[in-house]
Amino acid sequence: MKGIYTIFLYLPEKKSIIIGKLGLHLFKSGYYAYTGSALSGEHRVIRHIDNAYRGNVKNPHWHIDYLIIHCRIVKWLFAEIVVEGKEEEVATLLSEKMRYIPGFGCSDTSAPSHLFFSKTLYTLEKEVKRAYRIAGLKFRLHKGGENVDF
Repeated sequence: MKGIYTIFLYLPEKKSIIIGKLGLHLFKSGYYAYTGSALSGEHRVIRHIDNAYRGNVKNPHWHIDYLIIHCRIVKWLFAEIVVEGKEEEVATLLSEKMRYIPGFGCSDTSAPSHLFFSKTLYTLEKEVKRAYRIAGLKFRLHKGGENVDF
């Protein structure tokens, strides 16, 4: 089923990382949330996660591929969609409340970014859930092997 997802990442220390054509960026220590589309289904998210855990991102294609290998994956959520455009809606809502990396992951949308930052996981998770709810999305949160519906 088509959907959108958000992966919550933790970067333990600041680090300069080359993000494809975006170039070199200095990432602060803290929590990041990346929102993307999963138009071919939830397995798209699982691919990102599996590749990162195995260190198997040999030919990075998406902006997230360059970052995820430097981070710890904390949790992720997924929402099925019927109407396209929800990824952009969520990213736009988040950009109004959260700090973000300009141009990250948004080459095909008008949102200013799809990567958001907070020093605390609590704040980041609260704002992501708020954006999903405003967009009218019911999501599943995945953490530690558990699935929790909201």
